[in-house]
Amino acid sequence: MKLSVSQLASTINSRFEHLLVSLDEAVLLSGQKTEKQRIMEDSEQAEARRELLFVEEVAIKNREELHQKQNLFIQQVEAEFHVSLINDLAERFKNTEDVLEKVLGYDPSIGKIYDVLYTESCSISRLEAIILQLDWLSDAIIKFVKQPKYRRFDSKGKLIVINSLRSALSFVGIESLRTLLPALIAKRGLPPKSAIFPELQKHMWEYTLGSGKACRAIAEKEGMKWYLGYNIGLMSTLGRSAIAKMYLKAFDGKLREKVIEAQKNNNPVQAKALYTLVPSHKYLISLWSRYADHLTNELVGALKCRWLMIGIGLEDYTRIKEISYAHVKENKLHPLTDLLFRCQGYMQFKMMKANGLISKQASMLYLRNYGIVSDDVVLLMKTNLTGFEIKIPEIQQTPRALND
Repeated sequence: MKLSVSQLASTINSRFEHLLVSLDEAVLLSGQKTEKQRIMEDSEQAEARRELLFVEEVAIKNREELHQKQNLFIQQVEAEFHVSLINDLAERFKNTEDVLEKVLGYDPSIGKIYDVLYTESCSISRLEAIILQLDWLSDAIIKFVKQPKYRRFDSKGKLIVINSLRSALSFVGIESLRTLLPALIAKRGLPPKSAIFPELQKHMWEYTLGSGKACRAIAEKEGMKWYLGYNIGLMSTLGRSAIAKMYLKAFDGKLREKVIEAQKNNNPVQAKALYTLVPSHKYLISLWSRYADHLTNELVGALKCRWLMIGIGLEDYTRIKEISYAHVKENKLHPLTDLLFRCQGYMQFKMMKANGLISKQASMLYLRNYGIVSDDVVLLMKTNLTGFEIKIPEIQQTPRALND
């Protein structure tokens, strides 16, 4: 039974990995039909295809066999292309500082924000001094508080206008900044919107935010420091995001290089096959499987946080060899690793359930395999894991202080 449950978890996890990149790919992997396929089958065009004459069916079969041979050649070209591309990327993954700064857009000083944020001596002035060095974060905070839902009025009924970083930080307040800043930083690292993978950014953000909020809720329930859970959840997808960004960017450069090489070698067939290639969800997922957890661990280490001690939880996460909570317990991995394993499992379940990718019976086995008990389910069902809001009092400070 243990083996079958572990196999089930592995199969469903593969489905989840596809969901992160493309819902349609996950639907196909689950043996269902996509919305496009259903529409096609209901159309008159599909009805006409079902009424084809025998001779036309034979002709189509012959064409399909020819296509299959051509596809096999293209698959071989694609595989060889990706061997070269993955070797290049594997070398780049080793330069953690480069990935942190040039790929994710993180300055190492971000680590200082975390170290100030959760201390008793945290102040608006201390945070402002660090954040002023990061234009993107300063802009993101001001933009966030300017949302209509956060509009506040002073004691005279006048709208409080936020135009400076200090005003924004004072407006939000220290307690809410402890929630807001890590979320804005996590969002910065997400892969960009892409025509090739249009759902990747949205699904990655849902998974990232949900993991952070789930870890926070369970950490509070179990008497752990909430901010350790919250931040390990938010940072747990850094490796995935970096790999997705690097893969998409490196793909085009490597493709140009290989096409030029084929043309120089007077191999037009190879060049033509290369022109058909596009970034592949399967190869991206295989990169995630092989490198993401280790890269996440290295990236968080590069932030050099001294107060926010979550590194050991991510380091132990790289030691997980089986998709099984029993395996995590047997190996006595760090409590933060234990927490992250369970909460990521729940988020994977939640996202698949929302998209009709997991049955009720499979859900029960899947959650049990991740160590999610009924109390956890009750708590997490009551927690808003997909939306993000912070609490801002009606009047946080005096109007004068806010409009500095």
